Amino acid sequence: MLKEKLKIAIRVDASKNIGGGHFRRCLTLAKEAQRKGHSVIFISAQLPEIEIHLLKKNNLLFENILFEKNEKQLIDSNIKYKQNFYKNWLKLPILEDARRTSKTMEQFQPNWIIFDHYGLDIEWVNKIRKKHNNCFFLAIDDLDNRNLGSDFLLDQTSIINKKRNYKSPGILVGPRFALLSNEFNKLRKKSLQERLKRQSVTLKNKSFNILISLGLYDNKKLLPTLVNTLSKLDKINIIVATSSECQTLTELIEISKKYDNTSLILDSENIAELMLRADICIGASGMSIWERCCMGLPSLTITIANNQKKITRETTDLNISQELSISTIKDKEKLTAVVSNLIYSPEKLQKLSKNSFKICDGLGAIKVVNFLEAKLKKVEVIDSKRLLSWRNKKFIRENSFNKKKIDEKSHAKWIKNTQNSKKGIWLIYAEGNIGIGHCSAIYISKKNVSWSFYIGRKNFSPGCGVRMLVFFLKKLFFEEGISKIEAKIILDNQKSKKLHQELGFTLQSKNDNFENYTLTKDIFKKKYYLNN
Repeated sequence: MLKEKLKIAIRVDASKNIGGGHFRRCLTLAKEAQRKGHSVIFISAQLPEIEIHLLKKNNLLFENILFEKNEKQLIDSNIKYKQNFYKNWLKLPILEDARRTSKTMEQFQPNWIIFDHYGLDIEWVNKIRKKHNNCFFLAIDDLDNRNLGSDFLLDQTSIINKKRNYKSPGILVGPRFALLSNEFNKLRKKSLQERLKRQSVTLKNKSFNILISLGLYDNKKLLPTLVNTLSKLDKINIIVATSSECQTLTELIEISKKYDNTSLILDSENIAELMLRADICIGASGMSIWERCCMGLPSLTITIANNQKKITRETTDLNISQELSISTIKDKEKLTAVVSNLIYSPEKLQKLSKNSFKICDGLGAIKVVNFLEAKLKKVEVIDSKRLLSWRNKKFIRENSFNKKKIDEKSHAKWIKNTQNSKKGIWLIYAEGNIGIGHCSAIYISKKNVSWSFYIGRKNFSPGCGVRMLVFFLKKLFFEEGISKIEAKIILDNQKSKKLHQELGFTLQSKNDNFENYTLTKDIFKKKYYLNN
């Protein structure tokens, strides 16, 4: 299905309006892909010099689509979008952005196109798909406010997997897939161990390190207020981490000179080290909350943008972090009280550390790259032993029509049939070069098949079964020319029924033993890939 070494194109922007989080998580993903030998190109219409420097430093390809050859001035869209405010972040009309992105990839010829931009949607994807129809699309997004048109969705911010308004066929959801740099996982255990020791020390004569980190920018101009107020507290050391492009940098430099207990760190490439030394963090919501969770760092979380409200609420409700409102920050007495109540409550700090530590292991980038490496490999005779072992596992037999163990003789006969391509298609699914499942399609007619499948490694990676089926569906419909897929489901297998219904299958008939479902290519395309 995919080549051994991938070519990955990433479309992402960064600016003071957009922030730097989208770019940083894409950079983390790119570095992990590059580490495994894959090629990556970044495509942007707006990217500050500091980010471009990071791409060059890491030997990553970069293309700026804002200017074309002989184009002398910036082309800025005069269109103002009302339905999707975030489209106004685009520097080009969306179809022009798509045309230039597509043109940029002509020589690169990617296997994957990844886009991390709230302004891009199915209109953009379908324009590019016309010339790049042999690759897969992955959207990194958490808004659920538009049809993305992608094959897969990576939403790292949802702790609770709720029903979505706009669906992609396959999803990777939750902080287990958070794209954190490997420094966080390396320091993770040390961070929790040292933190719990510090939290158990008597409060008398104890000093505290507070890390204040709101990202690369300070659009709400909160940093000076936070630092001015908290630097006056006794036995407190303040570390402020931001970028050299921060809007309030001049004020912060003056404040750091004024207070001996305040340090200003600019453009840090290892925020994990700063978190290791901190007792608490005052930080923005969104992606950075998973960095703090990975390190078991108790945090006061500030909602900077509307799309962060959900994650702030969920982490607060689960006692993973504590919310800090902007109105509280602007009230010196309230801010002082909230921070003091937290740092002088060791039991509360310990609970926050332990609860947050369980949420994110810092291995998300590895898991996502393993997914990008997904393969559907033809079943061979050499796979016989592994497939028999999978098929006879109790949890697989429980959901099979034949619940008895398969003997070696019957299995050998079945393996022989898999080598006959005229009868059907039998494949092994792998992520990160680890075989985890099997799927098959038996020909009913030239363009009609009956399929079956199972994941042989229980609890391997959440959602891997659905991801396998999405790859299989695309192969059957768009590579093998299949028009209709039939599925037979045992009556009490509610999980399989739900899965099929979410993919677009509809119930056709049923009897006392099973139900029959079907999905056509046209219905699948209409559900996920047409801009209705």
